[in-house]
Amino acid sequence: MRSILEKKEINFTPILLISNTLLLLFILILSMSNSGQLSQLQSKSPTLVELDDGSSIRVSDIGDKNRSAKAIVNFTGSNLVSLLSWNALPKIVNNSGINKKLELDKGIEVGDKGKKVTTEVWKSSFSLSEDFREDFLKELAELVPEEIFTGNVQSALIVRHISQPSKLGEGEWSLDLVANLVFFSHGDEVNRAISFNKKIFVRAIDTPALPNNPSEAQKVAYKVRKAGMEIFKIQDLKL
Repeated sequence: MRSILEKKEINFTPILLISNTLLLLFILILSMSNSGQLSQLQSKSPTLVELDDGSSIRVSDIGDKNRSAKAIVNFTGSNLVSLLSWNALPKIVNNSGINKKLELDKGIEVGDKGKKVTTEVWKSSFSLSEDFREDFLKELAELVPEEIFTGNVQSALIVRHISQPSKLGEGEWSLDLVANLVFFSHGDEVNRAISFNKKIFVRAIDTPALPNNPSEAQKVAYKVRKAGMEIFKIQDLKL
């Protein structure tokens, strides 16, 4: 009769098989997790994009309705400066030394009252939404002095402060702008200044590609709107 204290042989083979299976399963799960994280990192890495002029920039995917704060501020500030800086004086585009008669900007009529805005303002107005652009240009034309188109007066928007964008909803933001609209006469003499304190509303848009053989107006609109944003409302800012 065997003693209850007699040692018995233990078969470790099933235990080893189970341990190896669990270890392999753990390695598989860890590998899949690392692959997913690597894929996410690769999708967020900057992509090299070639522009129309042949230059290249690195861009990152931030979503259809997302825009960086810096991009929103730059878009808003640069376009408002262009919209409120009026100058009909001709620009010298080269230094070839060729004598060429330069003409003042005759402006572009808006509305039915014969009022005009400068050509550069008309170009910059494509930064506005279509349902806002026409009315804004009409109001703007009422403010443009006739002396602008004789070259005796120019204006410039002097920005004193522009806030960081506040998110209103998906793809929509507002910014506060504090500025002065300054009029110059006889070169650099300050004629008068008007406070221009506004709340600007901006939203993300999809900018379609240019068609084949685009018109000049389409080229102008695309150049302004390729930032993927538009200004859809401007209200007085209460300080």
